Amino acid sequence: MQKRYLSVAIAGISLLSAAGYAAMHGPRQMDSGAAAPGLPAATDARHVLSTTPRHIEWIAAPLGSKRILAFVVSPERSDRAPVVMVTAHNEGASDWARAVADRVAEAGFIAVVPDELTGEGPSGGDTDSFRDAGGVQAALARLGPQEISLRVLAVRRFALASPASNGIGAQLDLRRKEGLVAVAGTASDNFALSDEGFAAALNFIRKATNDHPVFSAQTVQNEHAMHLALLAKAVNKQGEIGQPGQPGGDTSYYQKRPDLPADFYTAKATVARSKLRKEFVDIPVGDVKVHTWIEYPAVAGKVGTVIVMQHGAGMDDWVRGVADQLAQSGFLAVAPDVWSGTGPGGGGLDSFQFVDDAMKASAKVTSDETMRRFEAARDYALKLPQANGKTASLGFCAGGGNSFRFAGEVPELNGAVVFYGAPPEDSVMEKIHSPVIGFYGENDVRVTAAVEPTVAKMRKLGKAYEPHVYPKTTHSFVLFQEVGGNPAAVKDAWPRAIAFLKKQLASN
Repeated sequence: MQKRYLSVAIAGISLLSAAGYAAMHGPRQMDSGAAAPGLPAATDARHVLSTTPRHIEWIAAPLGSKRILAFVVSPERSDRAPVVMVTAHNEGASDWARAVADRVAEAGFIAVVPDELTGEGPSGGDTDSFRDAGGVQAALARLGPQEISLRVLAVRRFALASPASNGIGAQLDLRRKEGLVAVAGTASDNFALSDEGFAAALNFIRKATNDHPVFSAQTVQNEHAMHLALLAKAVNKQGEIGQPGQPGGDTSYYQKRPDLPADFYTAKATVARSKLRKEFVDIPVGDVKVHTWIEYPAVAGKVGTVIVMQHGAGMDDWVRGVADQLAQSGFLAVAPDVWSGTGPGGGGLDSFQFVDDAMKASAKVTSDETMRRFEAARDYALKLPQANGKTASLGFCAGGGNSFRFAGEVPELNGAVVFYGAPPEDSVMEKIHSPVIGFYGENDVRVTAAVEPTVAKMRKLGKAYEPHVYPKTTHSFVLFQEVGGNPAAVKDAWPRAIAFLKKQLASN
């Protein structure tokens, strides 16, 4: 089954420009001074979820012995934000509710969609395991309002305790017939189910939570429109993605610099056109065979190995593009799909039709199991004839956090590169022996808020930690290299990462 990631744009937005986006969705002004995002239609939900530039993830909130799943979209701002619970009456964590959450995050809030039906679907599934809306509604009725409220509150508590939260919560309830209901503290109001009503509801929440977001105006007002415009150009020019454009044309949207890794728009072509030797291998780990991408440098002699740790969207074309760039720089690049075994037929990321379905299924793989799979990939790589015996980890987003933790779990590691990933627990940090270098965006408080406390902890423990925080820079700035301060950030960060790896992995 072909995974829809970049190509999803062809169906509905391949001709969409920034001007076209504004014509369709506004602009309407919010109290923050930014243009209010439009309310997505249910029929556009999959497009929104597959093309958002924001950080999305599934979390598991504790409720007694249970874990309640929830979909989270993070805003790109440099200060802590209110948490807005987005619920859809009688729908559970539907695609539409999650697409609306993306627009709520675009406005600057942490948007959370609890899956009230966690474990209640067929074979213990969730909302998306039901065949139709009738099944969802019947299951919600069986669960009852009291249990539903307990589950929503458990997710709310968990989200409010996150580092990016300012501890203030609100709720936006979507009702297809009645409209929007916004609640913040003791205040509540009803709004029309329209772009104008959505903008008004967000303004209501903004005022009720006394929220004054701090972010780059360029990021807030232009980011999504710019992303869609770039995506449209990439689709329309897919024959030239990663290559110079037609004579006289604007090639800046789909050219890849040879000294930087591919971005969202150039990854697929970069991997396809690379002349380096590459292969997939399956590495046994317990009952699962971890599907692993290996790319070999075109150099003679033995070289250092970099374990490439996937970002929140999994081990996709972009991660393989990063592996290609590392191999071009003279490293043996090894990228395991740690979601192996979670998909249809026991597959991994490539067995899913939609990335966000794979992300939800990946919740089955615990953090300990993730480490075990990365360690297996490292052990396999060390036996390759070209390996010089030295290894480092490098990861982005969730993979950045895994790279940091890997330094503690594998004392023999020679270095860890962390791109916008969270630090490990103190008990793991105490075990770190190798140097760690980190790269972060100012407009990514979900992760960046932990940098200074981590500096203090690592210094106290006598560990080497070198963080770099870039101004006006978003989460995933290596993936989306064109937005805000991201171009300058990636141009500084990537050469630093390569220099670090060359130093730590040099043959004796």
